[in-house]
Amino acid sequence: MDIGFRKVGFIVCLMWCWQSGIAQHVWDVSTYPDEGGFKERMAPMLQRIAGQGFGERSLAASKCPDTGLPVKVWAVEGETIISPYTGRTYMQGPTGYFGPKQRNNMGEILAFGGDPLKYDLPPATAALLLDKSNQRARSFLSIPGNLRQQYHFACKNWARFYPLLKDEMGEVWTQKFYHWVSAYSEYRRPSDGNRQWLSLSKAHNLVGEVGELLGGNTLDGGTENHKAMWRTSALLYSQLFPNTAKISGFSVKEAEKLTTEMIRDYLKRVLYTGNGEYDSQVYYPHSIEAFLNLYDFSPDPETKQLAKLALDYYFATYGLKVIDGTIAGAQKRGYLADVMPNEMENMQWGFFGNTSRNMENTVVTIQQATTTYRPNKIIWNITNKKLQLPFEARMSRPFYHMDRAHAFAETYYCSDSYAMGNVQMTIVDNPNQQMVWSMVAEGTDGPLCFSGGHPLRGSTSGHSPYTQTLQSGGTLMLLTAPTAKVDTDTLLAPNYTQKARPNLWHLPKDEQGLNFEIRNRQKYGSKPLHEITPPKVESLKEITEFWQDSKGSASSWFYFPKELQPQFIDGIYFFEANRTLLAVLPLTDKHFIVNVNQELVKKLPAKSGGRFFKRYGVIAFAGQVSGYVIESAEKKNYENLGAFATAVRKKTSLDLSKLKSDYEIHYTTIGGDKVNMSYQPAGLRCKATINGVEQNWNNHTQGAVYDSPYIKVKNGVMEIRDGREGYRVDFTGNLPKWGKTKF
Repeated sequence: MDIGFRKVGFIVCLMWCWQSGIAQHVWDVSTYPDEGGFKERMAPMLQRIAGQGFGERSLAASKCPDTGLPVKVWAVEGETIISPYTGRTYMQGPTGYFGPKQRNNMGEILAFGGDPLKYDLPPATAALLLDKSNQRARSFLSIPGNLRQQYHFACKNWARFYPLLKDEMGEVWTQKFYHWVSAYSEYRRPSDGNRQWLSLSKAHNLVGEVGELLGGNTLDGGTENHKAMWRTSALLYSQLFPNTAKISGFSVKEAEKLTTEMIRDYLKRVLYTGNGEYDSQVYYPHSIEAFLNLYDFSPDPETKQLAKLALDYYFATYGLKVIDGTIAGAQKRGYLADVMPNEMENMQWGFFGNTSRNMENTVVTIQQATTTYRPNKIIWNITNKKLQLPFEARMSRPFYHMDRAHAFAETYYCSDSYAMGNVQMTIVDNPNQQMVWSMVAEGTDGPLCFSGGHPLRGSTSGHSPYTQTLQSGGTLMLLTAPTAKVDTDTLLAPNYTQKARPNLWHLPKDEQGLNFEIRNRQKYGSKPLHEITPPKVESLKEITEFWQDSKGSASSWFYFPKELQPQFIDGIYFFEANRTLLAVLPLTDKHFIVNVNQELVKKLPAKSGGRFFKRYGVIAFAGQVSGYVIESAEKKNYENLGAFATAVRKKTSLDLSKLKSDYEIHYTTIGGDKVNMSYQPAGLRCKATINGVEQNWNNHTQGAVYDSPYIKVKNGVMEIRDGREGYRVDFTGNLPKWGKTKF
């Protein structure tokens, strides 16, 4: 591990020593309680990262004309290559998405396709950290086509490589790197998948567009994590490069000023509105790695403060919702946990060691393996749930571009062994990567995840306009129903929007008076729901047809880990999930289980349910009006599952007398709460009362971003505590200020 830290800048080293040896504030990285464990987990990481290999993805692929065997070489389309099998020459055809695209007049490869350096640069960096004489890595990283790659994922990795290893690469290499950073601007959208994208309205560059959130416009300026990677890299370059250098055509001073203000503006908004790409287990690692670069290598103390604020915010707020190493509840741009841990699970394990999964072969990122940042002890306690449990939290989320606050109302409940959360949707936004609700229970060899809703697209994630949810503590209610037709003349009346919903989406001028929630329901939920029938789970043909037919069906699905076997007792489904108990109460007469055996799963294509059924089974509740109620509990509070089933039958009360006529449910939870849910067939959110109190989704948190016993964020101030100690960060001024908490 000493290799990874050796090149950290002088000022960063001084600050780290100061924090480690002197400072004892609870918010300091020096209070991290598991340094020994972290170093042990990181010890093999450089070797593992280097072992992932590099330089293969961007080779041109072809086939030997004599043997048909694969050939991969550094070649541009139209060049003559020699078969390694027979020695025959032939012409290179298309080089594939990632392959070489152009040579310069010196014969060097000038351009590649795709974004191969998202994956290839970290192993090459690790290889050089382990062996400075590694000529293959040096040569690979000197190819002009690699040096010029400065799109989001690539520049985030270059911003780690440059301060670590630029002195080892020499002056000639450094000048070439400056040249390509100065020249970076492109209209293409590099992707790590084999796909092409439409052209851009404006070229992307490292510095971005002044006046836009993190320098990216709302049309095609990049997603939140993309913009964070670009802007933090540009800022770090501007602080480490000589004054004569340029960043995408900007002087280093101008680039530093512009990107600092963009990052400052973003972090200020975070503490007033929350961030748009909230709790994304898919994309948070990349935003975090971007700010780790700034934290570790910026020579400017104020920049380092901004980076620390970003990192503390990400880790504290994400950690609040972590159970067994993965996130529970709602996510913007996220999924349920899969068979293998995702990047955020790997990062969580690296810092917190808090999962039941077998992580012995885990590979973390080059940023985490070489960082000096540590989550302080308060964040560590929150993430590892060294807290008084259970607790409830409410969060308010903005629209994706953080231009409208309090757009989505989120509810979260955390118990000893599990957590559950949901969000009230106001627009059909990012429908394929939206986790509307989920529950995670601690497992014995990985987290046990539950979710569900209307199967609009055949996925464990996504927002269907036909489904609405309501949560009260450890109870969740879910309903799916057809869309009601709405008189648009009434909606366009001047006072309608004022009475119904105060927030408006960015609508065309001729639709500004139209309630955006109802407008979205009418636009995306206009199709009628069709009936489905249960398949024979041993039939590949019927499972495939069922998967395809289920999309847009009149049904509500409940996803459960396929290794769990539901017990059907007195009309209710029960699950024993390690230390957690669940009851799923049907709201329809017709319901059935589809849990495909693993042998059949192997034959199912991924897009025909193969990926889903590899990890999950489903209970389908069928009907034009369908749904279920979930009750959750700690196993330790009951003698056995039968005792829990008895308690559910005796203590809960479900009144469905108005379900078909008025879409209403009246329910008494196992804890005695009176919960009434009124499904809104013309909108996207239900109306509800809990113990007689009407739920106001537009003022769910009384203006706060986070309202919980352990994290509060409101009006530019973030307060974090673990029930014993805490601290606050005040960013109402020009710079964040850390101090003792007041709550």
